[in-house]
Amino acid sequence: MKRYLYYLLGMNILVLGITCNTLSNLGVGAFSTLPYAVSFLTFLTFGQANIVFYLIFVCIQMILERKISMKFILEIPFSFIFGFLVDLYQYLIPSMSLNIYTQIIVLLIGNTCCAIGVYFMIKGDLIMTPVDGIVLSISEVFHKPYSICKNCFDILMLLSTIIVCLVCHSPIYGVGIGTVFSAFYIGRVISFCENFKLNTYKKIES
Repeated sequence: MKRYLYYLLGMNILVLGITCNTLSNLGVGAFSTLPYAVSFLTFLTFGQANIVFYLIFVCIQMILERKISMKFILEIPFSFIFGFLVDLYQYLIPSMSLNIYTQIIVLLIGNTCCAIGVYFMIKGDLIMTPVDGIVLSISEVFHKPYSICKNCFDILMLLSTIIVCLVCHSPIYGVGIGTVFSAFYIGRVISFCENFKLNTYKKIES
């Protein structure tokens, strides 16, 4: 039961963080740039765009691994729930005009929430997100380190976003200093959370 609570709490904190990143208007995480841009260029909402891309990622995983397993099937309802939460938080926290100082604060809060959310989802250990799932599939099929595949995937998402926006003669949505900041910041906060828990556990034992 505790695992489910950790996972649901983590998912909500992650979505809150993503919402704050969009509010800052300084750039979203690399994995969100393409759905975010598509939400501006089409009739889809940000949440709906996430659902579409997540389902595509699930299909690619099945093709790469040449099988349909339960871990892939479970990513499908996750995609719909995640997309719904994204749109819900976007509705509950509407966009507003912010000065640069407030933008930076909101960006920091957003990325911190993303990191804490991911940490709790990892702690819950229930369903892998389609983003992590496709990276893991690429890593296993092509026998490359997960970290390298993750970096390549993020770069591919960024390049795809830039190309789509240029082709549509639109501003480059979602890519900014916040995108670069999140790439360095989120992993470090997750690591801090893991080390903090480990050190606390050791103190309790001693």
